[in-house]
Amino acid sequence: MKMGMRRAAVGLFALAAIAGSSPAFAWSQTHYGAKAWTEQSDTVMNIRDLEADGNSVKAEYYRNAHPADKLTLWNKAGAEGPADNDGNPGTVESGKHSTIFRGQACEVRNNLPDLCGGMESF
Repeated sequence: MKMGMRRAAVGLFALAAIAGSSPAFAWSQTHYGAKAWTEQSDTVMNIRDLEADGNSVKAEYYRNAHPADKLTLWNKAGAEGPADNDGNPGTVESGKHSTIFRGQACEVRNNLPDLCGGMESF
């Protein structure tokens, strides 16, 4: 009887751990020197500069709360810039707001068109 109860408790603990954890899958796009990704169930956008080439990077994205408004998250500090809340160097992180449903990563080039990965829905 004790063994059965112990197994049931372990099973319930494992189920609670799985149900309480955030999903492992998030949107991500890397294009030239820019990497953009979402976290916290697609409610936070991140943009990371992967190259110390002097070009800024940005993430362009849309949220459910205002689906017609394209938002831009800039990272002008470069690859050696400050880290985000997770310790990723050269990364800028948005606030946690409504769900993000479309996005793209861009490397910004002065006097030339930006190099963007293409707007993706997720």
